Amino acid sequence: MKPPNILLIMTDEQRGDCLGCYGNPVLRTPHIDSIAERGVRFERGYVQNPMCMPARMSIMTGRYCSEHGCNINCVGIPEHEQRHTFMRYLADAGYYTAAIGKMHMMPKYGPFGFRYLDLVEGQADANNQYTDYLAAKGLLSKQHEAKGEKLPFGIYTNALPAEENIDVFIGRRAVRFLREWQGEQPLFLWVSFCNPHFPFDPPEPYDTLYDPNEVPLPVWREGELDKKPAQRQLQKERGFDTVSEPVMRKMVANYYGLISLIDDQVGALLQALEEKGMAENTLIAFTSDHGDLLGDHRLLLKSGVTFYESCVRVPFIVSYPPAFPVGVACDALVETIDLPATFLDIAGVRPPETMQGRSLVGLAEGKVADWRDDAFAEIDLRINPLMHAPHDPASRDYVAMVVTERWKYVHFPNRGLGELYDLKNDPHELENLFDDPRYADKLAEMRLRLLNRMMNNQAPYIGERTPTFREHYQADHRPPGGSLPGVIYAPTEDP
Repeated sequence: MKPPNILLIMTDEQRGDCLGCYGNPVLRTPHIDSIAERGVRFERGYVQNPMCMPARMSIMTGRYCSEHGCNINCVGIPEHEQRHTFMRYLADAGYYTAAIGKMHMMPKYGPFGFRYLDLVEGQADANNQYTDYLAAKGLLSKQHEAKGEKLPFGIYTNALPAEENIDVFIGRRAVRFLREWQGEQPLFLWVSFCNPHFPFDPPEPYDTLYDPNEVPLPVWREGELDKKPAQRQLQKERGFDTVSEPVMRKMVANYYGLISLIDDQVGALLQALEEKGMAENTLIAFTSDHGDLLGDHRLLLKSGVTFYESCVRVPFIVSYPPAFPVGVACDALVETIDLPATFLDIAGVRPPETMQGRSLVGLAEGKVADWRDDAFAEIDLRINPLMHAPHDPASRDYVAMVVTERWKYVHFPNRGLGELYDLKNDPHELENLFDDPRYADKLAEMRLRLLNRMMNNQAPYIGERTPTFREHYQADHRPPGGSLPGVIYAPTEDP
């Protein structure tokens, strides 16, 4: 039997609570919801980093950031990691591997194991298909212009008509690729949209699709950041605490509009699969690289020092009825590095031991008895300190998070600071219990859990191993027919 096709759909900066199928009371996302209706909606899907590049590199490699080497934006991964992406393993197994949209790879064009690349890295990225397309139509630079009022923090209506929007462009190219697909081999296609990433600039009519007065307000409490110095610095430095309620509401409404625009493109993709007769034999996964604060805690956008649920918890949907139950919600703690292991499993490829994620097959049915009971994320602000970090150099740390069913702990190693939240009684993470003596035992327990997690995360060696010491010892490592350059080998016996 031919292995199934695999379609991975990804957005950029989409919170886990921002889909209709996840209970959002306002957002209308019927096409993405339909994927969940035919599959599993994982309620607690966590990214491995709250920034784009490292989160995506973790998906590509199936490894944690501290293992593959990219732990903040604008840092690439070494060549030996590039050679061990799940796309390469799929290609070796006979898959045609293709990527369309914002991949955010570094180096930009890989090589990461794709046979086909159609990169659209963002509205500001020069010399890509989108900017070339706009230039040919005399619209270049219009993608940055506002139509009408421009509010603070990039909240406005984009001047381009919807059909020229970057995500409509990506969706159109992905649909065209599917309609023209004639390959006999199984297909892996990664379609990656650019939004709802800042700026919050939907085109008409998506800019008025949601009434700002009807969207939920961000959740925060006066004084809550006083026990969270790094976040408080960000709030003051960037003026986040000056944003008025009407501006916040419009920000959320525009964010929702961008998601609905993407949902329409997903609908076109699903229709193309149906038209090609590929729908029944295609695994579809939907997720995002990280979330957005969207005004929660009086903070905006994304931030390297925040591991709130709104930042690290994302939509996480997998649909393939032959291997996953239909219309099921699963509360297990899953990580985005579980996706590549799942893809390889479905393709009949044994995931290499270097991959740290696990296949999700059987999890929603309760068939996996030893599933992890926590999730892990991290970032290293020391590598690129100006990337979404406070100005204070003392706040630029390696920061790590571990979260269980009920508790979350965020560790700042160099300042004697930290965050501890009881997610059962405080789901919005408003009360930091780190300094509360009543929770000293729980804090110690979570610190130990994080330590154990970091030790266990030390990945298996990437490379070939000799099976036994004797085989390694007896192997002749000299080049064929002679000695290594500049080395003299003494005779093995006396003359």
